[in-house]
Amino acid sequence: MSGLLDELGKIAGAVIAEQSVDKLDPDAGFLEKAAGAFAGYEAAKIAEDKLENSDEQQKPED
Repeated sequence: MSGLLDELGKIAGAVIAEQSVDKLDPDAGFLEKAAGAFAGYEAAKIAEDKLENSDEQQKPED
């Protein structure tokens, strides 16, 4: 279930980035929107990895 939620977060990042490109440039073509979606997907993945790493570092070791 966690893997599904991870992917949904990445997809949401892609959709938000694509919509942002559309708002900034209404005449943006397919390639610009696809690049924005890809960037949003990768940014969400990087943010998720950083959050997981910081959570692991904050856990006290026994």
